[in-house]
Amino acid sequence: MRTIAVIGAGLAGLSAAVELSLQGIPVTVFEQRPRAGGRAYSFVDAESGETVDNGQHAMIGGYAATLRLLDLIGSREHLWKQPRPSLVFHHPERGFSDFSLPHLPSPFHLVAGILSTRLFTLSDKMRLLSAGGTLRHLGAHEKTLEQLTADQWLRSLGQTDEARRSFWEPLVVAIMNERSEKASALLFARCLYHAFIESEQNATLLLPSVGLSELFVDPACALIERSGGSVRLQTRVTAITMEGGIARRVLIADGTSVEVSSVIVAVPPWSVVPLVPSLADHAGAFTASPIVSIHFWFEDQVMESPLVGIIGRTVQWVFDRRKIAEKTRGGGHISCVVSSAEELVDKENKEILKIAEADISTVFGKNALRPTRGMVIRERKATFSPEPAVEHLRPQTKTAIPNLFLAGDWTNTGLPGTLEGAVLSGRMAAEAVRA
Repeated sequence: MRTIAVIGAGLAGLSAAVELSLQGIPVTVFEQRPRAGGRAYSFVDAESGETVDNGQHAMIGGYAATLRLLDLIGSREHLWKQPRPSLVFHHPERGFSDFSLPHLPSPFHLVAGILSTRLFTLSDKMRLLSAGGTLRHLGAHEKTLEQLTADQWLRSLGQTDEARRSFWEPLVVAIMNERSEKASALLFARCLYHAFIESEQNATLLLPSVGLSELFVDPACALIERSGGSVRLQTRVTAITMEGGIARRVLIADGTSVEVSSVIVAVPPWSVVPLVPSLADHAGAFTASPIVSIHFWFEDQVMESPLVGIIGRTVQWVFDRRKIAEKTRGGGHISCVVSSAEELVDKENKEILKIAEADISTVFGKNALRPTRGMVIRERKATFSPEPAVEHLRPQTKTAIPNLFLAGDWTNTGLPGTLEGAVLSGRMAAEAVRA
């Protein structure tokens, strides 16, 4: 019996498989690793007994595709949601400052938020308001932005060095997993428009209150299997064979093969060429950008806010897992994030922990001194690097082969390498299969 093969059990592949399963279409998901989830999974830390994510993931209220997936698999209740859009930053000279958006219609919520924060000088506030005005008419500027980096675009808008350091750079790195000197201005501007202009609630932060596997992976796999499909772990697909110009079989590393009616290839660009050789020229242009996460455990609570953006240091964002998690425990547990972490990823764990500990103790004072334990987690290929030069190389969902489709955050979703991009790409692939 032929099946629809989904190669890759990351969020893109699982999203596609869930969509098809709910339409009563049999799906077989092939994953070469012993676990599903791709670059978004969790595990139980043997020493503490706590569930730890491979990296802290943040979502926003505007992640329509991701929220739809969580509704379909029944796990949306496991999201911690801000009462209103708000970010807390720690500035090396000014200390803690809020950037909060009040409950006002867009764009008045953004205007009020910029004018009320202590993070900027009056002059910088006026420049930010001018940038917001440009964003409102993004469609008229997209062609110009295609060739620019985020840094070039922000400079063209008159954003000062201090504004870029204190506000724009933390946003670029968090959203794009790339420095502003390399990140695509077009993709960054689209994300800003979606978060801050389209709706006053789109920028509301949503954080997993359980492990990523419990939030996404386990319920998605369970739904696929309840619907008559299967998720085959530790099963590496080595090739796709063609007959009459269409995909007929997927070949497994153990020498067996599976007949297919359609194939969705949901793997990163650095893994796609053996499966889709026609993508060799395009896929080779993509490079990976790493993320390093550092977990610390303390005897006492460390933070007052659930998350803080740290300006001017190695650590960029810190999350209080005790405040976010559903199950409270004694003591403190924080997760530190360093995106676009090329300068950190190859250092030894001991050195990384020392750097992160110094940063958080400077910000949070004596409460953050002497953690009882630390852990370093590296994702060397966390996302593709969203540089302007690769945007036109991102492949479409449909290929030249009528029953072969692509999914993954690197495909042409119009978004950078985010959870939303991955989930959206899977949905797009499922819709293409059904069509």
